[in-house]
Amino acid sequence: MEKAIAIETCLGVLRGRDCIFLDRVEQDNRGNLTFSGEINGDLASRHKESKGLQEIKWFPYTLTFQHVIACFSCELDTYENFIGNSGLEGSDFDLIENSKWLESMPVRKDLKKDGYKHYRVFTYDIVYNIIAGSYKLEIDT
Repeated sequence: MEKAIAIETCLGVLRGRDCIFLDRVEQDNRGNLTFSGEINGDLASRHKESKGLQEIKWFPYTLTFQHVIACFSCELDTYENFIGNSGLEGSDFDLIENSKWLESMPVRKDLKKDGYKHYRVFTYDIVYNIIAGSYKLEIDT
């Protein structure tokens, strides 16, 4: 059974529709997909616990998925209707364990599925599902 596991960031777990704002998405010819924007610190689990961060509300971020083999995006409210409420557990940045999508993905013969993971990112307006080898998240705190 699929399960969304919240990915812990330096700000903690990110939760809430207004948490991840997306300004830009870029895909390069090396298989990288990069998101950039700002994170609402008030909706990050460790924001209030972090020393000196109480005055800062917005944190610029860059999230790069590496070795992307698939990406699906959908408007948030439509996505909620598409998967139903049972698929919305987790946070705004999740690893999807036992992913049906990854399992059914017909990857190239020279790739091994066990080297890839299914990630899900909820932004203010759009949900992204990404199958990638890894990710790198940089948050300017």
